[in-house]
Amino acid sequence: MSRAAHLPVLLLAATAAASGAASTNAWADPASVARDMNGVWLPDSRRSDRPPAQLPLRTEAAEAQRRYRETYGPVDPTIDDANASCIPEPMPYPVRLIAQYPFEILFTTGRMTMFFEIYGSVRRIPIGAPPAVLETLPTAMGTSRGHWEGDVLVVETTRLRHEGAGLPSGDPPVSNARRIVERWSIGTDEEGKRQLRNDMTIDDPVVFTSPVSYRMRYKWSPDIEVGEYLCQQDIWDQNLQGQPSAVPWRQ
Repeated sequence: MSRAAHLPVLLLAATAAASGAASTNAWADPASVARDMNGVWLPDSRRSDRPPAQLPLRTEAAEAQRRYRETYGPVDPTIDDANASCIPEPMPYPVRLIAQYPFEILFTTGRMTMFFEIYGSVRRIPIGAPPAVLETLPTAMGTSRGHWEGDVLVVETTRLRHEGAGLPSGDPPVSNARRIVERWSIGTDEEGKRQLRNDMTIDDPVVFTSPVSYRMRYKWSPDIEVGEYLCQQDIWDQNLQGQPSAVPWRQ
């Protein structure tokens, strides 16, 4: 039983009814699925996909990436590292990360919230909500909306922040047309342990010749807490210790 078992039984019932979807397996009730998604999870590196060595880039996107690398290369990982400057990478980085940083899921009425230890990021996903009336600016987490298809929570994310034509570290360009679709579900691994599943597809018709898919798996970790991740603390500590890093603006 999840430590969030007190979640109201009627949670998301209206959303489930509105979807009209039905499922015949043991997790057919979205409220039950939500209860079992609640809590802390760790990436399962053994059962999750790694990014492909070659992405299906369109000719124009590959050329933009080449020009970017030519202009800003060669890469110096002590300088060309946005993470070292406390700039969190946009979606899907937080959910695709294999490193052992936990995240916590919390369902409330009409919303799924994800709290990531990495960079202290927060992701808010309305469920069954109508589209926003006003346009929203691109952000690292993007604009997400979810709906239930039986016992699967489908989340679509758009309006993702992008910079330049692709980072020199190898990330491809990102267009305004990028759309990420995730299918979140609960199951068990081959050892019978609870498993959170995220089957994710990234579609960017301006950049990719075909969608890119990932299979991510996470381990139920009720004994772990999401820690306080203050990236700026590292910079301040370096300042106090007189040991600035190679990132130019810190020197």
